[in-house]
Amino acid sequence: MTTYGLLIDYEYCTNCGSCVVSCKEEHDYPVGKSGITLLADGPWKMDDNDNWNWNTFPMPTDLCDLCAERTGKGKEPICAHHCLSGIIYYGTVEELSKKLEDKPKQLLIVPQYKPREARGEFVHKENKTDGHHAAHVEVDGTGEAAFGAHRHDAKVGEFEVEEDL
Repeated sequence: MTTYGLLIDYEYCTNCGSCVVSCKEEHDYPVGKSGITLLADGPWKMDDNDNWNWNTFPMPTDLCDLCAERTGKGKEPICAHHCLSGIIYYGTVEELSKKLEDKPKQLLIVPQYKPREARGEFVHKENKTDGHHAAHVEVDGTGEAAFGAHRHDAKVGEFEVEEDL
């Protein structure tokens, strides 16, 4: 089975938000939800010469299904179609990884629609009785790209501290 994904050239993302708006409109998501969001790194000063760094990363969320209805008809996902900077590419992971080799400041992402429901309850590989409800990444080298979401529903600070008196 062929795996599809998005290649995002974040070096030239202008933070316009057209990917977010078009996704919300295409899927009729309510306020606060979208299949893609914009994350920012910066602005922060790089050196004493008044050079600044500010990267914007369009990032698919758990609601991204790569516009299955559109792509099933041979169209590209709505975020790629409406990207004003033309920096979001859709295709097979094999095709996109070749483009990734040409330019390093890009992200290759394979969204997994609602990964919690698809994968089921999180169970730690080594300690199956671990009572945590927070997911974390456990990697087995498979040579395949994957997208994972971090979910944390454990309450921070809920533990007993034993003090030596």
